[in-house]
Parts: sequence; structure tokens; C-alpha cells
Amino acid sequence: KFAGLESDDWIALDEGSWFYMPTLFPAASFSQAMQILQTQDALIREIPEVRDVLGKIGRAESALDPAPAAMIETYVMLKPQGEWRPGTTMSSIWSEINAVATLPGITPASPLQPIEGRVVMLQSGIKAPMAIRIYGDSLDGLADAALRVAEQLKTIPQVNAATVNPDIVLGKPYVEFYVNREAAARFGMSTMMVNQIIETALGGMNLTKTVEGRERYPIRVRYQRQLRERVDELSRLPVVTHSGEVVPLEMLATMKTTWGPGAINSEDARLVAHVSFSPSGMVGDLETVRSVETALRQAQEDQKLDLPAGYALHAVGSFQNQIAANQRLLWLVPLVILTNLFIIYLQFRALPITLTVFAGIPVCFAGGMILLALNGIQMNTAVWVGFIALFGIAVDDGVVMATYLDQVFTRRRLETIADIRNATVEAGLRRIRPCLMTTFTTLIALIPVLVSTGRGSDVAKAMAWPVFGGMVVELLTLFVVPVVFCGFKEFKMNLGLADRHWAGQGPTSQGDSMLSTCLPRLLRT
Repeated sequence: KFAGLESDDWIALDEGSWFYMPTLFPAASFSQAMQILQTQDALIREIPEVRDVLGKIGRAESALDPAPAAMIETYVMLKPQGEWRPGTTMSSIWSEINAVATLPGITPASPLQPIEGRVVMLQSGIKAPMAIRIYGDSLDGLADAALRVAEQLKTIPQVNAATVNPDIVLGKPYVEFYVNREAAARFGMSTMMVNQIIETALGGMNLTKTVEGRERYPIRVRYQRQLRERVDELSRLPVVTHSGEVVPLEMLATMKTTWGPGAINSEDARLVAHVSFSPSGMVGDLETVRSVETALRQAQEDQKLDLPAGYALHAVGSFQNQIAANQRLLWLVPLVILTNLFIIYLQFRALPITLTVFAGIPVCFAGGMILLALNGIQMNTAVWVGFIALFGIAVDDGVVMATYLDQVFTRRRLETIADIRNATVEAGLRRIRPCLMTTFTTLIALIPVLVSTGRGSDVAKAMAWPVFGGMVVELLTLFVVPVVFCGFKEFKMNLGLADRHWAGQGPTSQGDSMLSTCLPRLLRT
């Protein structure tokens, strides 16, 4: 944490579109889901900033996509930002989408973009930026615990209460058939035969394939839709017995409707349910998660949140990527700094000169932080990546200046303090122009990045601002390095210490101080 700077920990890529993912009640039929999807798409399409809307329900014939028919996925493609209404932002567009598309019987959706949403779903199995995962031993217990946790989340200021969405663990209607073994035996049928007939009639069964040239199509047999969709007619479905008689299904089995799970989720060999939510925007994602975990823990201690024994809560979501990135930065940033220090020492073989050149890194870091504060930019992972790049180029001018100072001192073979100062001024005058050219080339190259407005520019800007601010302040090293280098040599000569640059030993002229002699002459250039 840095005083005066907010921390966002992670910067989201502006994908130029929204991923709207509400959920219907599990009992919703396919026709109801289709009608709601079409209504939502038409309402979203009326928003002026929306270019195209593409919605889907259900899933493809793949075991890798366990999306039920009650799960809606709508891709909202936006127009270029130049065509938006004045003052419109991505957040305001999302608020408008939520306002027009939230219909009765539909759970709220959390703000996600297409790529971001897919990553979160693959990583954590949720449809929101973050969620509380509840580990339990029974579906009934998980359903009750999810509702209790949702009520607690709505009271936390850092959580957007409108987006709190507990999983509907139990809520899907089921039709169960109980085979009457005695009745089936009277018609010469076993329990397995009756179950196979029910499976074929309602679910369908692939009996064979048809070959048409190089193409093969399965032949699936089941009763017509109008017979299968009417629950009151299921018990009267005609069944051909083993003896060839046609009898209604109710003579062989008893039908009962009940409620069951819409989906059974598990993690680490335990049943789980999720309560998804999105942050209110008061603080960053990590701070939101910490506040939520603290509030839920306190609620359990105060017995406001009563969970069965053995149940556990765990926060999941996109912030897990932030935690992993922060852990990498904890060792990556010091490694970059120490590597710089080691390489500089290999160049000069003198710790004082090495530290003088290395001082450009904290100076540039301060410049980058000042520019971030002036522009109100939050600290996040992209900003730290920019600082890592800055640390790699922050010492360039110092190395060039110190190297040429060493060459001039070696060539002149110094005898007096006046010789040291004259050599310092000569080296500074000869190298200040190349150093300025190098620095301004970097600054000019960053200007297109800083003024860009295209997709991905927000991430690029976050990395470029620290470099720009650091390189501006880095110009101080053009004066600091010669002055400190000169002062170090004067100090050694005053003490009579040996140095490879001396032609003789000891000072023969005191003169003015180093700052009053060298710095004004450098500034005049």
C-alpha cells in the first residue's frame, strides 16, 4: 500500500463487449427459455451503443459444456467508443443492460466480458467475478446454507447486493416411476424391461444407424413430443407387453412427481454450492474478498450464520489470478533490482560507484509514483510490470556517464583536486548530449502509447505511465552521477588513499567545494 494511491490489484482488459449470463429457475421449459431469450435480446438491442446481440441457451452435444437449458448466455457487441452518447461508459452500458433485461423470474447477472467470463468459468465454475464456495455433505444442507450465506452477503457494504445469487441446488422437477413387480410379472415382464420401455419412450434410444454415402446418422426412437411433455398423460402411455398385449403404463408402474437437484457439483470429493456476487466498487477485488471473509467469519462467531457441522466456506473467483500474480511479483521485483546491482558492479568493480549509478533506480521509482499520483492511476499488476521495465533502463544514463568518467580519469592521470574537477566537467560535457538523446527517444516513443484509445490501451497505458514518469526524473542522474563520482575521488585524494587514476598522491589544491565548481558548469551547458 502507498499513501495517496488506491490499489486495484488487477486491471481488466476492455474487450469491447459484455457477456450477459442470467439464469432461469431450473423448472423452466425449453420453450419458456427461448421466449425469454428472444425478449431479452430485443430489449438489449434497443440500447444505442449496442451493435449486435447473440444469445444462446442450453449446450452443444458435448460433455465438456454442462450448461442446462435454464442458463442463458448473451454476447452483447458494442459499437466503437466514438459512436457512444456523451458521458457513456462501459459501466453505464452494463447498468442499462441489466435494467432492461432483468425480467421476473430471472436471477441477476454479474458484469463479465466474454473472455473474462470463460476464464472464470473454467477456473472456478462460477458465472461471476467472485463467489463463496460452500462445502457440504448433503444437497438439502447446501441449499439451506447457500440461502443463509446470501443473506449475510447482502449486508456487506463492499458487495453489490443486487448481484448476490445463490445456487438453486434443489428446484428441478422430476418424474419418478416405481415398477410394480407383481403386475409386471403377470404380463411376463421384468423390472429391467419396464425401465427400458420408460427410458425409450421418454428419453429415447439409438437403435441403429443409417448409412448415406460417407455419412452415418443414428436412428433414435421415442414417443412424440406432445405425449412426452404432458405429465398427466405419461401414466397412460401405451406399453407393448412380452405377450403382445398393449396396456397403459400405469398398470405396470406408479408415477410420482418430485423436486430434485438441477445440477450436482463437487470439488475435492465433496458436494459444493456457490453464492456468486460482484464487488460494489468501493475497493479493489482483493480488499472486497478480505472484507467478505472477515464478515462471514464474524457472523459465524456471533451465531448470525449457523452452518451444519463439517460445512466450510471458501472464496473463489478471478481474484485468485491476482493473488498468484502478487506472489510472483514478491520475488520478481527484488530479483530484477539485485540483478541490476550485480551487473553494475561487474562493470565498475567499485562499490561506491556502483551504488552511485544504482541510485538511479529509487530516483526513477519516485518519479513513476509521482506521475501515477498526479494522474490518479491505481496500483495494479500492469503498473508493477511497467516498473520492472523501468528498473531495467533506469541506470542506462548513469552507466554511460560513469563509464566515460572512468575513461577520462584514466587518460588524464590526475594529480590535484582541480584535475579531478576539470576531468569531471569534461566528461559531463561530452556525455550529456548522448544521454539526453537516449532519454528523450524513450519518452517520445511512449507518447503514442499514452494517448492511444484502442482495445487494450488501458493495459498498455498502465505499463507506460511508470516508465514515462521515471525517465523524466531520471534526467537528474546526469548531474548526480558526475557530482558524486567527483566527490568520491576528492574524498580519496584528501585522505591520501591510493587510486589507479592518480599520477601522484595527496591534494595540492583545495579550491572551492565540489558542488560549487562542477554543478554550475554542467548546468550552463
